[in-house]
Amino acid sequence: MFWGFSEALNLFEEYCRYYDPNEAPPEELNILLFGLGDPRHILKSASKSFLHSTRLNFFLAEGCLELIARNLLLTSIAFENGQQLSVKGKTHLFMDIFGNTLLRPFSSGYINAKARVLTDMITDFDKAERIAPIFSLEGLRYKERDGLENVFNFWTNHQKHVFNVAHYWDARLRQTLGIRYDHKMGAFDWDLHMRLRENGAKQICNQEYKHWRSTGIAFTFPEYEQSDPNKTLAVGLARDGDSYRHRGLVGDMSVGPFISFGIRVPEEELSHSKHGVNDYRATDITERNIFEIMYELQERKEYVLDMKDIHQYGTYVLDPGRNLNKDQIRVESVDACKYDQPLIPCKNLKISYISIDDVLKIQAKPEHRNKYDMVLVANNYFSFLKADFCQLLKPDGLLFLETRHLTTDGKEDISKFTTQLRDYAKNLALKPLTNFAINVPYSTLRYKNVLQAQGNNSE
Repeated sequence: MFWGFSEALNLFEEYCRYYDPNEAPPEELNILLFGLGDPRHILKSASKSFLHSTRLNFFLAEGCLELIARNLLLTSIAFENGQQLSVKGKTHLFMDIFGNTLLRPFSSGYINAKARVLTDMITDFDKAERIAPIFSLEGLRYKERDGLENVFNFWTNHQKHVFNVAHYWDARLRQTLGIRYDHKMGAFDWDLHMRLRENGAKQICNQEYKHWRSTGIAFTFPEYEQSDPNKTLAVGLARDGDSYRHRGLVGDMSVGPFISFGIRVPEEELSHSKHGVNDYRATDITERNIFEIMYELQERKEYVLDMKDIHQYGTYVLDPGRNLNKDQIRVESVDACKYDQPLIPCKNLKISYISIDDVLKIQAKPEHRNKYDMVLVANNYFSFLKADFCQLLKPDGLLFLETRHLTTDGKEDISKFTTQLRDYAKNLALKPLTNFAINVPYSTLRYKNVLQAQGNNSE
């Protein structure tokens, strides 16, 4: 998945929530993100890291190289030097690449330029340490670094680097909807109102959701026009001379990238809705939350909302802009030196990438046992968990399991999957931290590894 089905969390704050507030916070936390798809938790946690001294060591386990590459790119945007990109510029650049099949020419140019910088990073560890010390690529094997180099090369402008994402999107839409394709707007309306909103994603507006389902473009503003294919959505890349073969477009086409940053907001007035019409779209809420992250990473101080920083288009009927030149290939070169300056330093953050070969074998690797203070598992990775998976947790470690509440699944399917999660945790004697007595949808279920902690204490 290119994005998650649970909202971004400050994981240091989440960890402290379940421990004695009178105790000193730990010197460091090891956090495993198992198939999460996007860097939402990393960025949210890093943006608040100026409030504490605990070192956050993130370990990312993803099933394909293209997701690792995309994660590197999106995280780099957030940490770009403020002299190269403004907070607003980083916010809209991130949103564009994160959630849109077609991009603004500026975003496409950034990908082209940054791809060259990322290539240098994976081939020259000294340069990587100099310009991006928050990343650790040592866990990747040589063949995986070669694979990443192929991915980054595909992202650069070249007439043979073809990715007709608009065609792939429509083809998959026809395939998934079948005879309903001719009445697709009705199908989209059903999925939004009878599924997503009923399941708790009430901030998503009718217009933005239908536009995303139709085109793959989630985040739009009247001043922008999308034209260039988002090559970071290509997977299964294999080099074929000067060109590439790939699997076209895969991943979610029913929920969208709205959940990660677009359904929760601190200011109650931004969640105001009247007769089912929101004052602010999920796009506007996403803009507000990502702007806060970008601001706090750059300024290292708390963000105070200024309404001038965000749009308010929930009640407006917008022309989402024209999708220009979507079948054309951009070939002009872009100066890579523009984005090769050191990233913003964050001394108490480290992001390490686990080899793809180890993802499904991680629970059998001795070096990972009793290592993690927190483990977060994406709902589509739950089937990979075995009975000994909790051995990855330290005594008193936390396990967060993503549910399917914020999806277009029916309530029976959601309930069935939640029961599977609860039974799995019960069989491992994990202590539930989620209050199941409250009849509300949870996007994550939380557990603590108390049995192992008690065993260690008895020794």
